[in-house]
Order: sequence, then structure tokens, then C-alpha cells
Amino acid sequence: MGYMVLLGAGASFGSGDVTPYPPPLGNRLFEKLDGKGGVASKLPQDLKDKFINNFEEGMADYYVRYNQNIMSFQRELAGYLVSFTPGDNNHYKNLINSLNNKRVVYSSLNYDILFELSAFQLNHNITYHNKHEDGYIRLLKIHGSSNFWPDLGNTTFRNCEVYGGGIADIDTLAEPVSQEESKRRAIFENSVAPAIAMYAEGKAIKVCPRYIQKQQQMWNETLTSTSKIFIIGVRVHQADVHIWKMIADSKAEVHYFGRQSDENEFNAWKNEYNRKNTFFWKLDFADAVNTIKNLTRS
Repeated sequence: MGYMVLLGAGASFGSGDVTPYPPPLGNRLFEKLDGKGGVASKLPQDLKDKFINNFEEGMADYYVRYNQNIMSFQRELAGYLVSFTPGDNNHYKNLINSLNNKRVVYSSLNYDILFELSAFQLNHNITYHNKHEDGYIRLLKIHGSSNFWPDLGNTTFRNCEVYGGGIADIDTLAEPVSQEESKRRAIFENSVAPAIAMYAEGKAIKVCPRYIQKQQQMWNETLTSTSKIFIIGVRVHQADVHIWKMIADSKAEVHYFGRQSDENEFNAWKNEYNRKNTFFWKLDFADAVNTIKNLTRS
């Protein structure tokens, strides 16, 4: 049986060598968006304050206030997060170099593409699939990604307001594109956005939901066949049942890497499900890599 690595915002934030700086955690994210002078900067102050206090609550309020029209905000968020680039000493590179990638399925809750760029810089290809393919590293992005743009074929949307579509505003396949193409589209597209979940409780997906649901399906399949799960930089938020209940219901050995402040939430989840073979490691990303390396060889 193989292994799964699950990466969250804390992994990218703690990955070290990043240009221009490591992606911020949720409690600093809106401040950075506000400073860009775009959509976020023009929101009313009371909504800004709500975003700053709790990004998920701010996003939920935005969705209601603006009649479910989130396309421009999502595009701005994706354009910001796709811009981060790993340096030579980034910890994602050390992780990739340290493991037998034929036996590992990586998964990420992040919209940034630091993992993908790290793999490319190490001369690996990426497949967003859970089936092994020679020459490729497997990565599942179950909340979408800033480089997953809707594949519209020959259709062009310009100066359109795309919202209010019920379950989906745009329901097509998604096309993973390069960092440079993603940055270009984030600037020049004015009607559509990448396939990323709303950063709010429930993680609703309004663009290409079937594509992301397929990512989630493959993630669930992998959980049933993996022997060990290594979790780096993911807050234990039990409201995200599509993550934490699925992990709890799996038979895999769970190794969670985090800060001391993460331990209470981790233990609450562990006790809620009476979860056995579940271990908390008070280690940062850099130190977690060596531990994971040893655990996959034991």
C-alpha cells in the first residue's frame, strides 16, 4: 500500500524560500488582497473588517451581499496566489526529493501552485490524478487551484456578469495552465475565474464543479487504499467534514505535523471519532520532512 501527503495553507506559509514571500495564512490574506488596489480594496469597510476578523465569514457575507456574484473576487484571489514562486531551498523541494514518489499521492487544499512549480524545477511532471504514471508526480487539489481555468473551447466571455447559476455558474471541464498563462488570464479576463472553491464554510465550487468533484472522488478512493496519511499545515476544522470525517473513517495511520496551538483541535477530532493509530508531531515543515522520510521506510 502507498502513502498520502495532505498539504494545507500552513505548509505553503512555512515552506521557506518563496518569491516574493511565503503566501499568507487566512488571517493575513485579506490585508494582502486589499493592498492590491482591486476588487477587495473597494469593498465597504464593515465587510473588510469581517474579512480581516474571519476570512470565511467575510466570504460568506460577500456572497450574499453581491447576489452570489463572486467571479471578480475569485479571479483576483487566484491571480494573487498563483504569483508565488519557490526558491532553491523551498521545503516542498526537499519533500519531493525525500520520498519515493511512485508510492505517494500528494494532495493539497491550497490554491497556490508552489508544489507544482517545485516539482517542475526538479524536472518532474505533474498529473492531477491518483493513478501512477511513469515520469509524473500525482497531486490532487480537492479545493481547486489558481491554474485550473475553465475550458471554454471556442467560446469567449467578455464584459459578462456570470453568476446566479445555482449549483454552478460555469459547468465545463477545467484546463490546468502554466503559471505565466494563469497570471495573464487573471489580468486580462474580465468575466470568468479559475476553478477554486469559495473560501467559506462548505467550500462551494461555482466554476467547473464536476472537475473538482472528480479530484475529491480520487482523493476519497486514495484514502481507502493508503496505509499512512501525513498531514502538514492543515488546521483541524471539523466543519470540513469532507476532509476530517473521511480521514477519520479511513483505516490509515495518521501523522499530523503542526504547532502546539494545533494540538487541542487535533485531540478533539481524534476523541470525537475514537481514532486509533493517530499521532501528533510538534514539528514544522522542515523537520517534518525527515520524520516522514523515516516513517515511509519503516
